Amino acid sequence: MTDALRAFAAGLRAALLSPLLVLAMTVAMVVSVVPFGLVLGSRLQTALSTQQPVSAGATDIDPEWWMEFRAHASGLEATFTPAIIGFAAPLDNLSALLDASPRPWALVLPVAFSTVVWAFLWGGLLRRFHAGRALGIGGFVKAGAAYAPRFVAISLAALVAYVVLYWTVHIVLFNLIYDWLAELLSSEREAFFMRVLLYAVFGTFLMAVALVVDYARIAVVASGSPSASSALRAGVQFVRLHKAAVVSLYLIAGVLMALMLAVYGTSEVYGGTRLGGWRAVAIGQAYIIGRLVLRLALAASEVQLWRRMTEAGR
Repeated sequence: MTDALRAFAAGLRAALLSPLLVLAMTVAMVVSVVPFGLVLGSRLQTALSTQQPVSAGATDIDPEWWMEFRAHASGLEATFTPAIIGFAAPLDNLSALLDASPRPWALVLPVAFSTVVWAFLWGGLLRRFHAGRALGIGGFVKAGAAYAPRFVAISLAALVAYVVLYWTVHIVLFNLIYDWLAELLSSEREAFFMRVLLYAVFGTFLMAVALVVDYARIAVVASGSPSASSALRAGVQFVRLHKAAVVSLYLIAGVLMALMLAVYGTSEVYGGTRLGGWRAVAIGQAYIIGRLVLRLALAASEVQLWRRMTEAGR
């Protein structure tokens, strides 16, 4: 636990002392979704052109128009649902992750594009955290381009692992075990807690894959693993040898993420009513930036833990 705390403290410091890096990653995230946002925006403008005029003081979307739009929406338009607004978005993502809720096929291209972009960004980020100094634009781009192919391959391996988990472990836990236990339990309350317990079990499998992927990327940067397969083996070995510190570090970040979500949800409610307008936008953007800082801090702390353990010969 001590190693994990020290590594996280160092990683958090590295992230907080790099405001330009956080700003650059924020801009990169925005740029990566702009093409798809423009496509969706143009289609929304077309749909809105047939709507009745909206008063200048209105802050809510016309529910009748939205229902009509969703009834005829397809492709990217089908993703424009109430679940994308405010605190509902992270809750919807969490629900989809744990319940294996299907997502529109139109998201395949944006997700694939984001995977490639972040494969490039992680190369520069991890190289910068491992070096412990700024790389400059040229050094960042060079590192990102050098590591991106192996990082994409690692992401594809992770995708295969996740698909296997959902087609095997998730089905066994929630389509067999839960359904069987639900018939034996005497109340909905007991069934709820049993489902939460099964969520925790399945979440452990997801966490294991995520940890191996994280340290596989670090192995590429820190040890120069020549291929994705060798990096994944190094990631598995590191997680196995140092599982206590690795899991503790991940849980520290997880607890902070849960607290951040709680603050986000609470901040959206003011005086018993939901916030709207610029305040809601500001709160949402603050959450996104905070989540990004935490992700960068976790990556930097994982690099620190790798260095601490490997340099100590453990």
